[in-house]
Amino acid sequence: MPLLLLTTGCPTPRRGGSLGPTPLQTSLQPYAPDERLNVGIEIFDPGNTNPAVLTDQHSNAEIRKAETHFIPVHLKNTLDQSGYWGEVRVVPPDAKGMDVIVRGKILHSNGEQLALQIEVNDSEGYNWFTRTYRENAQQAAYQKASAGTSDPFQHLYNAIANDMAAVRRRMDGFQVKTLRRTTEMLFAADLLPEAFGEYVRQTPDGKTEVIRLPAENDPTWLRVEQISARNEMFFDALHATYEPFYMRMWNSYLDWRRFNLVEQSAIRRARSDGIRQATAGIIMIAAAILLEVRDVERSSTMRDVLIIGGTQVVINGVNISQRTELHEATLQELAESFGSEADTVVVRLEGETVPLTGSVQEQMEQWRELLRKLHLAESAMPDDPPASPNVQPDAEPIPVDEN
Repeated sequence: MPLLLLTTGCPTPRRGGSLGPTPLQTSLQPYAPDERLNVGIEIFDPGNTNPAVLTDQHSNAEIRKAETHFIPVHLKNTLDQSGYWGEVRVVPPDAKGMDVIVRGKILHSNGEQLALQIEVNDSEGYNWFTRTYRENAQQAAYQKASAGTSDPFQHLYNAIANDMAAVRRRMDGFQVKTLRRTTEMLFAADLLPEAFGEYVRQTPDGKTEVIRLPAENDPTWLRVEQISARNEMFFDALHATYEPFYMRMWNSYLDWRRFNLVEQSAIRRARSDGIRQATAGIIMIAAAILLEVRDVERSSTMRDVLIIGGTQVVINGVNISQRTELHEATLQELAESFGSEADTVVVRLEGETVPLTGSVQEQMEQWRELLRKLHLAESAMPDDPPASPNVQPDAEPIPVDEN
């Protein structure tokens, strides 16, 4: 794929502060089935999970872990709405069989601001772009939010989808066909390296190149194509767990973010008021001390008034600070109510129910091994019956006695 189609791989800020209105760009004319690129959105990197950093962001490890699943699912929904793509799935890291892979890292998330680093690559190894997206939410955005379609940070999701669509629009039919073929061969080489490992190679600059193609009637290749279709069942089964989690999380997470936005505004006001009041109190007490030192005439009454008044102002400032701590404690309790553990994924394979357990990465490895065993079992079966039960192709010919 010519590099001129793509942006550089260096991280560049998308925009600073609030994105502002960013409508989702939709495909005016749907692509034909053989021109649709499939997209895999990897479960997001939680970013810096140092407790001090998350506390400063008014979040914690539990809610950040839940967001690593929630955000990719909403991005998937946004890409689906754009109409530019084939199958869009949320997948574990290092998933095979995707034409385009989206990787994300959560830099900041607390209901008031969302900041993500997004990297988009294709199966040939080209980096479409790596960018940082930031969006500040407003109270009005929470009133318009709707599960699956409109998030308070929808402008950010739209911007990511629009940037991906911009690259897709610049690709011609030949480039799409080449990319899809590379995806298929990479899947085959990963599943059966002994059969297809030499069909692809890595170029010196880290790109993937197809150097050979199997014959159309190659029985091994035909079985790989069948297994590739089965592989999609695993991702569909994963989505069957991600989507319900996303829907269950929606209302609570929306309320948490909305409350977090209100609380952080209150915290800033409380801190500001507390500093102002405490500073004013200190100034009043200092003025009283100065009067005493200078022995100003009739300063006794004035001094007492200043000290009493200044002390009360300082106390009020401390009370506001205490209210701030209560706000922060409330946020911590809310954040700790979230969590996301990997559920057992059940897939039907050859009429049998197959449970996959452990982390999503472990589940994917179990699935790959099952597909490989299935292929080897099918390969051991004869593809075609012999032409005649008396024919033994591997036997030596029997000499005929002419006498």
